[in-house]
Amino acid sequence: MIKHQLFTNLKSLPFRQLNALLLLFLVNISLFSQKREIDKKIDSISFYLNNAKGADKFLYLKRAVLLSEELKIDSLIKHTSIEYAKQSYFRKDTLGLTFSVNKLLNHFQLKKDSFSLAKAYHLEALNHKIKNNIDSTFYYFHKSKNIYIALKDSIEIGRRLLSMANLQLDEKDYLGGEITAIEGIKYIEPIKEYRTLISLYQALGNSLAHTKKPKEARVYYLKANKINKFIKLKYYREKNLVNLSTNIGMTFKDEGNFKKATALFKEGLSYDSLEIKYPAQYQILLGNLSSIYFEQGKIEKAIEGFKIVLNSRIKSKNMYRQSVSHSFLAEVYLKNKNYSLAKKHAKKGLELARKTRNTKQILECLTFLSKLTKGKIAKKYLRDYIKLNDSLFTRERNLKNQFAKVRYETDKKDKENASLKEENTKKQIELEREQQQKTIGWLLAGVSILFIGFSANIVRNRRKKIIFEAKIKQIEVREKERQKIAKSLHDEVAGDLRMLHLKLEKKNQTEEANSLDIIKENVRNLSHQLSSESFDDVFFKDQIINLISDFFETGFRVKVEEIDSVNWQEIKNAIKRTLFLAVRESIQNAKKHGAAKNVVLNFNETKNVIFLTISDDGKGFDLADKRSGIGLKNMKERIEEINGVFSIESEIEKGTTIKIEIPKNGN
Repeated sequence: MIKHQLFTNLKSLPFRQLNALLLLFLVNISLFSQKREIDKKIDSISFYLNNAKGADKFLYLKRAVLLSEELKIDSLIKHTSIEYAKQSYFRKDTLGLTFSVNKLLNHFQLKKDSFSLAKAYHLEALNHKIKNNIDSTFYYFHKSKNIYIALKDSIEIGRRLLSMANLQLDEKDYLGGEITAIEGIKYIEPIKEYRTLISLYQALGNSLAHTKKPKEARVYYLKANKINKFIKLKYYREKNLVNLSTNIGMTFKDEGNFKKATALFKEGLSYDSLEIKYPAQYQILLGNLSSIYFEQGKIEKAIEGFKIVLNSRIKSKNMYRQSVSHSFLAEVYLKNKNYSLAKKHAKKGLELARKTRNTKQILECLTFLSKLTKGKIAKKYLRDYIKLNDSLFTRERNLKNQFAKVRYETDKKDKENASLKEENTKKQIELEREQQQKTIGWLLAGVSILFIGFSANIVRNRRKKIIFEAKIKQIEVREKERQKIAKSLHDEVAGDLRMLHLKLEKKNQTEEANSLDIIKENVRNLSHQLSSESFDDVFFKDQIINLISDFFETGFRVKVEEIDSVNWQEIKNAIKRTLFLAVRESIQNAKKHGAAKNVVLNFNETKNVIFLTISDDGKGFDLADKRSGIGLKNMKERIEEINGVFSIESEIEKGTTIKIEIPKNGN
């Protein structure tokens, strides 16, 4: 009866209304079908994520990523891509990481989601880390960190800085690691993300320990130990305690306090089932304790401990650390004059170190083998040592320079972002001041006087410019002459001295030959000082960075500000050379005579003038003392020769500040 009534009602409806109802019915069916399909896919994603275990783990995770893309749900795309990437990294699967990176980059292109871009850079850094591309790893960690700074995500900023600091420590850039760890602590301390904060404290402590500052390092290890109680997961809490016992013990060992160090190492070894739960920490603690026995002359106890550590590392299949154990045993047996066992362990340590690219142990084992063998074999080991050591030194220097450049760019960006508002305000004030001056000029002078004054000004400026250009030409001619003299000194005089040095050596006139060698080096140094820097081949900014790199040392830092605010391509080479020489002379004075720890170079420009301020925190000097160095006098003369202004401020124990102003066109 109801069906019949419904059919009768539908028949009575107009044709258009009937079509509309039919269309609505079909749309509802379609939407219901789509919703069921979406729910089904979401259930499948959940299934794949929950069951991503064993042999099917990667297949399931990849299916989850692809289904998330089909659904176009942002949170699912990011979550599944990151999960797939994590497992790829654990398996050292670079293809898997690249797959996740591409998915996140595609998502960024479609949605402009900065988090996806930051995570993509993070994963790209891990990809390069697996490939041992250290500079690229650092670069992508840095890019990821900068995006998180824009997102104001302090946790992720701190984590990226932690990764960067650990990378620098691995590459022996201890000063750089210290600076990066401190920066990370500034972000993490206020929000109390304890797990990352503990790792940053340990990284900072490690950098200080490596630079022979055990007492300062211990302060940060103890800070980490104090907040470790807030870590909720027992595994991480216990592991941190063991690591910190090791690190704090090593600070006492470095100070020669073997009693306290031994007590801490034994305390760490007393943890229940330590070798089973944390084998790596157990091995390090026992190894450190054995090294103390070795230094105390307890050779048998040291050998026993090192053997136990070696067997534990063999059991855990850690070939990298096995090479360390063999190296220690070789050293102990060599000390004990058991040369056959020393040679056996040195050879095995060298074999394992080469397989695992443990360069430190390669060098140590080569040293031992050069002492334990004779003749050509010993010479070969020594040659291998020298070759590897030289290549490592070059690599470390290049990486430090690369890290320094990235840090410099970071400082520059931070400075630009912080001072952007201030710079805009300054420019606005300057524009208003110029406008006021023009208005007052028009009101006071009148049209006729302004015309006369303007004409006279043009003539005067033109005359100044002609004189200035003439001076620039003179400088260029003088520089060419210097180049010729430098080339002559380097190629001819130094060459002749070298030949004479060889003749004297052949005649066994060693003393005269050594004296001549000193003269030859002085001539070579003089030729380098006379030679001009080429600002056509290398940009001014890069010349300054290279110069700073040459002065790079622990405890001495040169910081550059606003160098990009000057359009150097429009500045004459003579001016750039004058500024470069001023910077070089000032840094040398600050380091050699002023005993400074920090030097700051600040560049700036207006429409017509370039400004350079060089300040240091050294011991300064009395300006009333007329015995100022020839370097400062030469600097002043060079600057004033091109219509520049040179001034210097200094007080004893309060540092020195040099201010330089140079007109761009002589006006």
